[in-house]
Amino acid sequence: MIGGAALVAFLTVNYLIAPAVSSHLQVRSEYRESLQALERFQLIVEGKRRYEKKFADAEQLFTQLQQQLLPGEKVAVAAADLQAMLHKAAGEAGVTIVSESIQAPKKAEGFTQVSVELSLNSDLKKLRDFIYRIESSRKLLTVPKLTVNASFPRPGAELQVTVVVSGYTSAQQEEKG
Repeated sequence: MIGGAALVAFLTVNYLIAPAVSSHLQVRSEYRESLQALERFQLIVEGKRRYEKKFADAEQLFTQLQQQLLPGEKVAVAAADLQAMLHKAAGEAGVTIVSESIQAPKKAEGFTQVSVELSLNSDLKKLRDFIYRIESSRKLLTVPKLTVNASFPRPGAELQVTVVVSGYTSAQQEEKG
């Protein structure tokens, strides 16, 4: 009887309890691995969302910067647009343009720099207003050179001014063939 009970106990432990415990441990191990994989995937998804937001912000900034460039598919069109902007600003400020010349375009940081040199007659207040209109333009314009000559400096006297105004475009320089 004792031998039979031992045999039944041995068979029960060996074929019922041990496989159940082993199966339970295997399921627990697989559960932990699945949970760790889920956490890794959640981190990846979170990182993807973060990069998508950064990408969207960069796209928005790029669009804003594109709007500040001079329009036109050719440098000549961009230069003409810059000249028109400068004539409008000069007219609004009351500055007289004596002469103007378009300088040769230059490559600048992946863009093409288009520059116009103007000779102006103006008093100091009108010159200030003209420069302010250039700086507050919706386009990205710079003034790399400004030379002021005053023969007889006195309040309200006319000044001879040479100014170079540069704008930027994504248009490529025309190749001379």
